[in-house]
Order: sequence, then structure tokens, then C-alpha cells
Amino acid sequence: MLRVPLSLRAQCLRSLRTPLVTVNHATLRARSFKAARKPGGAPYAARPRQRRSEAEDDTKPSLNIPADDVEDYLTRNITTWISQHGSKVSDRLLRFGVPKAATRPILKTFARNVQSGAVFDELDYDQKQLDRIAHDLSHNVTQSLDRYLTKFLYEWASLPGGQQALGAVVPPDVISQMQTLFHAADLTHAGWEYPHTRRNPKRKFIMHVGPTNSGKTHNALRALAAAKTGMYAGPLRLLAYEIYDRLNKGQIIPLGMEPDPQAEPDSQINIDVGEGAEKKDMVVIKTGNPKYARQCNMITGEEQKIVDVNAPLLSCTVEMSPLGSDFDVAVIDEIQLIADSQRGGAWTAALLGLNARTIHLCGEEAAVPLVEAIVRQLGDEFEVNYYQRLTPLVVAEESLEGDLSRVRKGDCAVTFSRSGLFGLKQKIEEATKMRCAIAYGRLPPEIRSEQAALFNDPNSDFNVLVGSDAVGMGLNLKIKRVIFEAVAKFDGAGMRPLSVSQIKQIAGRAGRFGLHEKDSVGVVTTLHAADLEAVRKALATAAPPVRYARLQVDYRQFSKIVTALPWDSKGATIADVYQYVAKMSPLFEFQAVEELGLCFAFIDGYVDCLPLRNRLLAQNSPCPWRDQYSVFGAKSLMDIHREKLMVTVEEMLERADLLSHLNKALVLMDGQARIPDQQGIVEMLGKLETVHKVVVLYLWYTYRYAMAFPDQKKAFALRDLTELAMDWCLEVLHQMRLKAADPGSKARRTVQERRPLIQDEKEPETATEETQYHRSYASQVTRERMNAEVYHVNLVR
Repeated sequence: MLRVPLSLRAQCLRSLRTPLVTVNHATLRARSFKAARKPGGAPYAARPRQRRSEAEDDTKPSLNIPADDVEDYLTRNITTWISQHGSKVSDRLLRFGVPKAATRPILKTFARNVQSGAVFDELDYDQKQLDRIAHDLSHNVTQSLDRYLTKFLYEWASLPGGQQALGAVVPPDVISQMQTLFHAADLTHAGWEYPHTRRNPKRKFIMHVGPTNSGKTHNALRALAAAKTGMYAGPLRLLAYEIYDRLNKGQIIPLGMEPDPQAEPDSQINIDVGEGAEKKDMVVIKTGNPKYARQCNMITGEEQKIVDVNAPLLSCTVEMSPLGSDFDVAVIDEIQLIADSQRGGAWTAALLGLNARTIHLCGEEAAVPLVEAIVRQLGDEFEVNYYQRLTPLVVAEESLEGDLSRVRKGDCAVTFSRSGLFGLKQKIEEATKMRCAIAYGRLPPEIRSEQAALFNDPNSDFNVLVGSDAVGMGLNLKIKRVIFEAVAKFDGAGMRPLSVSQIKQIAGRAGRFGLHEKDSVGVVTTLHAADLEAVRKALATAAPPVRYARLQVDYRQFSKIVTALPWDSKGATIADVYQYVAKMSPLFEFQAVEELGLCFAFIDGYVDCLPLRNRLLAQNSPCPWRDQYSVFGAKSLMDIHREKLMVTVEEMLERADLLSHLNKALVLMDGQARIPDQQGIVEMLGKLETVHKVVVLYLWYTYRYAMAFPDQKKAFALRDLTELAMDWCLEVLHQMRLKAADPGSKARRTVQERRPLIQDEKEPETATEETQYHRSYASQVTRERMNAEVYHVNLVR
């Protein structure tokens, strides 16, 4: 019988007395792209279509506009902008605080001055700004035209010439309001918003760049292990944990020290250490040595491990970087994610605001020009070390010609939809009789890591890996050959070819150095012959340089914008200010505004119970705002907080109609009910993915508002139970394929051998020093970020 905490077992039994929603009533969103239904029958709102990023450089421009022609192009199209978008522009100005009677005179006066050249003479943009505008207009003509002309209007109104021209047609208070909003949203000097860092001596940046499997993190890790004080900031919770664990155990050899002759390298590290996986150039050793051991704490959005409150080293996710602290050495991993439309702002903030004497940046070569420009703009020192791939990467002479029976042991098949993953997995297993591990973005990192370990283990029966485009991030995978099932993916609006960067990143996972034979090579191919040439061309093409670093919302600016807008402005209006008013350096772009709009729209429903700072903190929570089911869980959390102030994790899950899905899975695992068919298990797994995300969201709040969210211990237990249930779902699918007599029981025994059982534990009567530190650290980071005037979008990875 499955052993679970007694309180949770009792809740399972209570919940099962009421009817459960059957899995057949749920729709797989990944397959149909249609909204499922809310509990009680009310439909979810359809998910908005995703528009392509304005900064997406791998796509061909729809119109080629040279920088020298920007003024002429905008002059010729100003009339079209007003005639075709006039009502939308007028509505925007109205929401920004311009009186309705003033919108038409303002637009007419602005258009007349654009056509005369007065506006561009006043703005006086330099060549870099014109290059940026030309690029954006060429890649997204309609949206960029509307965006830039609105920006020009507000900036022009803040300059003497614009003020004088508009003063002839509208009252001074209207112009004053436009100027106030423009200055509130001005991001031109974003790099100088970190006074603590700017006051200190200039920093030295050492950038380590190269493709996957080049060993670019080798020297950075050794420098960190040797530092008097230091920190590692990475993209994933698992990577932060791995660095924390290995530093404390003495497995990372500090710079300046030599390994013992009998020491053996640990090739299973998930960090790219390249030749450091070999004995002569060891970075990480299998067995820790006390003389290398360093005290290191770990801080992520949802979990904290405190060895000593005064530990000299820290390992964290990038979003949790303490910008108000001083370090000798810092390591920022995967620096190319500075351009990521959702999380990139955290890397930008770390680059601008982290205060360390030496900062090692590890990532892809495509990020070098942008990062160097930002660093030199700040007056800091900069140098680059280039690394080459240590094992060859070749494109196969032919595809699999659609024949999945040609899949071999050590292959990784990549596809781009959740439903497609399970379908491909089943077909490969049927065609080859080999078992497939699986890894995709919605799986918790712990499950992905476990699946990777099973795939890497030569003694397991997991011979093939099926993954999404997220495969490999933070995972040490023993992939011999990567197989692209397709070279296009759905982007929210339609099918879009994979970019050069995406193909290179996925293909680069083949043939990791130190995991295969000395003369091994990484091989890349496709399932279908028509796709092979696209992969061949992409790997022969240099990845385009990263063009923009992402900026994100900071409290000081956010509060100024809210003050400058009408008192009843909605979140969508605030998001529009960032898109249509904010001016920034050509080196920067704001975070995904559509995502921000969805988030602000959610928070609009709780302005009555959330002060301004708390509204922004809620916006930074790890809620996937495009996932309607997770957002419904966040809504349940906020509803209870509004009604009762104190939120228990159990009540939150019950109100969100998620506890029943976990309960059902646990009861099925316990053999107390008949398990559904394979499709039902896949749908159940999807529900458990949502449960996990919502529990992680609750854990995030427990570190920031411990009194309002007191169930941290139970939330961790529920998270572990959910992962156990998800692991069981994956295993039971395999047992079904083998036509096991009792697939549920067989799967339960297998999973319990891999995972420790969850035991009942007594609650401590008093909080320990470590617990108190856990609860205060997030508040400390928040204060530091307030001083640095930056909040981070903390999407837990």
C-alpha cells in the first residue's frame, strides 16, 4: 500500500466522497489548442494568440527599410497611421490621460510637424537609434509604425519645439500630463539605476563563450570555488542545487589547487566543463575532498538551503541574485538568455546591478557584441575567452525516411508539442521495442532529471530519449544522435520554422564530451528527408547576434507611471505605457508586453486588497500567465487571501478543483480503483503538471508572506507527492505498452524503488535559526532590490 502522510490520506478519502471530474471531460490543450472548461461548466477565456517577438532576428524582414530612410518612411505613412489607426490611437491617448477633446488637435498638429520635418529635427536621433528603428520597422511594419509614432509624439511633447506647437492647440495642463507620463516611463538610462554598484570601483567582466559541449564553464567554476566570497546564478533550480551540493562536498577543485593523484573526474556534472570531465583537466571529482569544501547556501524562488547564515558562497537562480550584496567573484550562467522575452530581464538586472570585483559570464558567442556594448557603456572592464566544441558535430547523409524502426540506442527524438511527444514515444517503442525516457518543459525539473538519469544509465532499459525543444537545458545527456521530428513549431498563431539558433542549440546536445568514446562524434538527422537540408543549412550558418537585452518592471518606475496615469487606469493601460511611451537605449527592449498585459489584467481584480508594492510582487510570481489552468489556481489563492488573509495550501488546491486530481492519482496508485486507458493517463499527467505549478506558486509566497501562507511544510510534501504521482503516470504508460497484467501495481513498485517514501514527520515546536533565515531571506532580497530599484520576474525553473 502506498504510504503517504496521514493528514493527506484523510483528505484523499474526504475528497473521494464527492464526484470527481472524469479525465474524459478534459481537453488536451497541446493537441487541440482549444480552451477546456472551468469547474462547474463555465468556459475558460480563449488564450490570446501569441505575436512574434519584435526582436526576432532569424526571420526575414517583411520590408527592407534602411536607417537613412526612416524619416522619409514615417513621413509618408503618418497620414495612413492616423486614418487607419486613428480611433485606436485616440483611445490610447484617452486612457493615458489626454482629454477626448484634445486628442484630435494633438494628432493633427503632430502629423503636420512630422511632414514638415520639425519633429525629427527636434528628436535628433543618432545613427544607432535610427538603425534600431529601421530594424524594428522592417521586421514588424504595422505594429512598429504605431508604436514608434506614439513614442515620438510623447517625446516630442516633452521637448521645447513640441511643447510650443502643441501649446497653440491644447491647454498647458494637457501637455504637462503628457510630459509627466513620458518622464515616468523614460528608460534611457536604465544602466545607471543601480547606485550601490555605480558607487563602487569598476567591475571586471570575463566572458566565456562557445557552443554546447565546449567547456566554457570550466574556469568560471574553479574561480568561484577559490573565491573569498562569491555566488553562482543560473537559469534552473537544479543547476543551483548542483553547484551548492558540489561546493559543500568539496567536489569542485578551486583555481590554484591541484587534484589528488587518486581522484577521479565526475563526468555526470550537468554544467558544461568540457575537458574538465577528463582526469588531466579535472574540475569536478566524483568523491568530495574536505580540503576543497566550501560553505555555500542555496536560494531559489521556491526552496532555500542554508548551511550557515554567514556562508561565503551562494548558489541561486538568476532571479534571486542579491543585487545589494558585495562579492569577490560572481558567475552568471547562460548569459544569452538576457534576450529572452520573459526571463531576460533577470539576466539584464544581474549584468547591470550585481556588485562583484570579477564577474564571469558563460554562454553563447552570439551574446558577445551586445554584452560588450553594455559593459563598456557602464565603464567596466571586459574580456572574452572563446571555446571550441570538443567533439565533432556532423549532419547525417540521410534522414530516417520516416521509418522509426531505424531509431537506435542513444538517440534523442525531438518534437514540439506535448501530445506529439507521447504519440512519438509510443510509436518509437512499438517500432523498436526499446523503452523511451521523456523530457519536456512542463515536467518538473526533478522528473526531467530523473528521466535523464535513466536514459544515461547503461544498466537501465531506457535506450532512447524523446524530448521537446527544452531538452538538455541543465541536463547531462548521453545523446549520440539527435533526430528532428520536424523543423517547424506552433508559435501561438501558426507554424513557424525553427530559427538557426534553435536548431543549433538542440543539435548541439549530440555527442557530449566525456560521456562517449574518445573518437565519438555527435550526429544530427531528421525523421523526414524534406527537413534534412534545413538542418544542414542552419548548422553551417553563424547564429545571428543577440540584438537586445530585456528590461523589466521596477518599483520606482512602476509607481511613477501609476501616479502619472488617471487614478482608475487598468493594468492593460500600464502595459501599453511600456510599449507605446517608454524610451530606451537601442541596446535594450522591454520584456514581453503581451505577457505583462495578461499579468496586470489578473492583478486588476485584486487592487482592493493588494497595495502597490504587493501588486508588483504578485506580477513577479512564478505563474505561467498563458496557462489558463495555472492562472485559475492563482486566482483561487488570491480569492482566499482576500477573504481570509491566511491561505492554506489544501484549501487553495480544493477551490481550484486541483486537489481531486492529485487524490485520484494517489488512489489509483494505491490500487483502490481501476486505472483509465493510456489517453486517460496522459490527461491525468497534464492535470498533475498544473497541480505542481500551483503548489510551486504557493511555496514562492511562503518565503515572502510566511504568516499569510503558513503551510510551507505541507506544500513541500504535496509537491513531492505530485512528482511521485507524475512519475507513476509515466511508468504506468510503459507497463500498459508491455500489456502487464496489473500495470498500476507494477508501476507503483518500480517508482517506489526509485523514490524514497514520504513519511509523516512531527512539526517542530519552535522555528530554528535556519528556518527563521529561510523566511527572512526573500524579504532581504526584496529590500535589496527596492534599493536597487528593480523587481525580477521570478519564474521558477
